Amino acid sequence: MPLNTSPPEVEKVLKSSDGIEIFARTAGRSDNHSLVFTHGFAFSGHVFDELFKDEKLLREFYLVSYDVRGHGRSGKPKREEDHTSALYAADFAAVVKASMGATVACDVCAHLPPNAISGIVYVSGLPYIDRNVMNSLAAPGALDISSGLLSTDDVLYSNVAKIAFVDASFTDTSSVPVSVKLSWLGAATVQSPVDRQLVLSRAQDAEKLRQAGLKGLPLLLISASADKLIQCDLVEKEMKPYFKDLEVHTVKDGSHVVFYENQEEFVEVLTRFAKRVFRKKRPGSRL
Repeated sequence: MPLNTSPPEVEKVLKSSDGIEIFARTAGRSDNHSLVFTHGFAFSGHVFDELFKDEKLLREFYLVSYDVRGHGRSGKPKREEDHTSALYAADFAAVVKASMGATVACDVCAHLPPNAISGIVYVSGLPYIDRNVMNSLAAPGALDISSGLLSTDDVLYSNVAKIAFVDASFTDTSSVPVSVKLSWLGAATVQSPVDRQLVLSRAQDAEKLRQAGLKGLPLLLISASADKLIQCDLVEKEMKPYFKDLEVHTVKDGSHVVFYENQEEFVEVLTRFAKRVFRKKRPGSRL
């Protein structure tokens, strides 16, 4: 087995434009093209731990992840005005500037220059925050779980929902190590129901994201046929009219977290797409 000669993983706590702390980390060589991983609702960048050990990714790319505002080890402000789309874009910019190197892409397109990202990869994710879109794309039973996650007056309901959310993320929870399930559950636990309400109720404008897609911004949808939380075929239907350069890869019998349960296939698809996109870009580009 070849020795891993990549630089050690680096963790930093950064300050966003409004002073909120954003926890970020990197792995790999900083002179490679960057892949910026943003986690989904209620979790943290911790879910990408195994990807940050993947030798193929470390050899080819500079890996960056961060805990989105309101999640994990990042700040969790309690005012609506601290959860604007512009601030979420500023958080992304702070991470990239420190160079340390699904819905945040919408913020980036709306508030940062067109060259801020070279492409987008949605992994079983909501394309943007919109109540009607979220309701229509949710898999059967997912809205019930979401209701529990947002509950502030029933502790038991909230706790049961967190467990159900983690379980629904996987195809078969019995095959997932207890340590992994507990760590993911811990990420959901450090985020209060109020934090989750603020994250899911914030306003986003998808118009510039759609414009970027019509102008050729590449989009890769990695979906799963057995996703218990998102109806991935409907995500494709939602985005297809706006993205001229659209690739779709469906993992057969895959779960909501294909990057974890189907890591080898995920890395292969991601690497192929990223190399195609970066061939058109300068060194140091971000995806």
